[in-house]
Amino acid sequence: MALIHLTIVTPEGKHYDADAQRVMVRTTGGDVAILPQHIDYAASLATGEARVTEPDGNVRHAAIDGGILHVASDNVQVITRHFSWKE
Repeated sequence: MALIHLTIVTPEGKHYDADAQRVMVRTTGGDVAILPQHIDYAASLATGEARVTEPDGNVRHAAIDGGILHVASDNVQVITRHFSWKE
Protein backbone atom coordinates (compact mmCIF):
# COMPACT_ATOMS: atom_id res chain seq x y z
CA MET A 1 0.00 0.00 0.00
CA ALA A 2 1.34 3.43 -0.95
CA LEU A 3 1.57 5.99 1.83
CA ILE A 4 2.39 9.64 2.30
CA HIS A 5 4.59 11.06 5.05
CA LEU A 6 2.63 13.65 7.03
CA THR A 7 4.07 16.27 9.34
CA ILE A 8 1.76 18.60 11.29
CA VAL A 9 3.45 21.52 13.05
CA THR A 10 2.23 24.42 15.19
CA PRO A 11 4.19 27.04 17.15
CA GLU A 12 3.95 24.61 20.12
CA GLY A 13 5.69 21.78 18.22
CA LYS A 14 4.93 18.67 16.15
CA HIS A 15 1.52 17.02 16.48
CA TYR A 16 2.08 14.28 13.88
CA ASP A 17 5.18 12.99 12.12
CA ALA A 18 4.41 9.62 10.54
CA ASP A 19 3.01 7.89 7.48
CA ALA A 20 -0.65 8.13 6.50
CA GLN A 21 -2.96 6.80 3.80
CA ARG A 22 -4.76 10.12 3.31
CA VAL A 23 -5.11 13.60 4.78
CA MET A 24 -8.14 15.84 4.29
CA VAL A 25 -8.05 19.52 5.22
CA ARG A 26 -10.10 22.63 4.50
CA THR A 27 -8.29 25.16 2.35
CA THR A 28 -9.50 28.67 1.60
CA GLY A 29 -10.74 27.23 -1.71
CA GLY A 30 -12.57 24.25 -0.18
CA ASP A 31 -11.87 20.77 1.17
CA VAL A 32 -8.85 18.93 -0.26
CA ALA A 33 -7.87 15.25 0.01
CA ILE A 34 -4.20 14.37 -0.38
CA LEU A 35 -3.41 10.80 -1.41
CA PRO A 36 -0.13 9.07 -2.34
CA GLN A 37 1.38 10.30 -5.63
CA HIS A 38 -0.47 13.63 -5.42
CA ILE A 39 1.01 16.38 -7.58
CA ASP A 40 3.14 18.99 -5.86
CA TYR A 41 0.72 21.45 -4.31
CA ALA A 42 0.51 24.37 -1.91
CA ALA A 43 -2.55 26.08 -0.43
CA SER A 44 -3.67 28.38 2.36
CA LEU A 45 -5.59 26.56 5.08
CA ALA A 46 -8.89 27.74 6.54
CA THR A 47 -10.30 27.05 9.98
CA GLY A 48 -12.07 23.70 10.01
CA GLU A 49 -11.62 19.98 10.45
CA ALA A 50 -8.65 17.84 9.44
CA ARG A 51 -8.96 14.08 8.95
CA VAL A 52 -5.93 11.81 8.93
CA THR A 53 -6.30 8.19 7.78
CA GLU A 54 -3.48 6.23 9.39
CA PRO A 55 -1.79 3.21 7.73
CA ASP A 56 -4.07 0.79 9.65
CA GLY A 57 -7.20 2.56 8.33
CA ASN A 58 -8.00 4.37 11.59
CA VAL A 59 -9.37 7.88 10.88
CA ARG A 60 -8.42 10.62 13.34
CA HIS A 61 -10.27 13.95 13.43
CA ALA A 62 -8.81 17.27 14.53
CA ALA A 63 -9.57 20.98 14.68
CA ILE A 64 -7.26 23.19 12.64
CA ASP A 65 -6.91 26.97 12.52
CA GLY A 66 -5.52 28.31 9.26
CA GLY A 67 -1.98 27.98 8.01
CA ILE A 68 -0.28 26.40 5.00
CA LEU A 69 -0.50 23.02 3.27
CA HIS A 70 2.55 21.93 1.26
CA VAL A 71 2.80 18.71 -0.79
CA ALA A 72 5.98 17.53 -2.54
CA SER A 73 7.01 13.99 -3.49
CA ASP A 74 4.63 12.19 -1.09
CA ASN A 75 5.72 14.46 1.77
CA VAL A 76 2.87 16.52 3.20
CA GLN A 77 3.41 19.40 5.61
CA VAL A 78 0.63 21.13 7.50
CA ILE A 79 1.85 24.27 9.24
CA THR A 80 -0.90 25.83 11.32
CA ARG A 81 -1.54 28.21 14.22
CA HIS A 82 -3.53 25.65 16.19
CA PHE A 83 -4.13 21.90 15.89
CA SER A 84 -5.92 19.67 18.37
CA TRP A 85 -7.05 16.06 18.08
CA LYS A 86 -10.75 15.53 18.85
CA GLU A 87 -10.05 12.31 20.80
